[in-house]
Amino acid sequence: MSSLKDLKLAQKAANEQRRVVLELKTLVKDIERCEKTIVGLKGELESVNSKYQGRKTTREDVAYLTDLLECAKKKLAWEKHIASLQKQTPQVLEKMSKLIHDPQNPPSEESRAQMLGFL
Repeated sequence: MSSLKDLKLAQKAANEQRRVVLELKTLVKDIERCEKTIVGLKGELESVNSKYQGRKTTREDVAYLTDLLECAKKKLAWEKHIASLQKQTPQVLEKMSKLIHDPQNPPSEESRAQMLGFL
């Protein structure tokens, strides 16, 4: 029979496992969003370059540079998001590793499968 302390520790571990699963899920969604953003940005840049391919006037040059600046701003936002993900990912993976290898409160097969499924 488990003591109250053991039950509380098991409940705490289960809660932490759920939190890590949610963090992993969020991380995956953010990575997918970043991927869509960069693919869209690449398409937008190609469109801008083809649209202004035969620039002949200063007005066209200004319009081209304005559109390039918009692409650059989007890329900068994307780079900041990627940097944030690069900082966050190791921490989440470390938590996951500790939980998976916890000898006293190992995750259930379902929790383990969820955690590993996001990788």
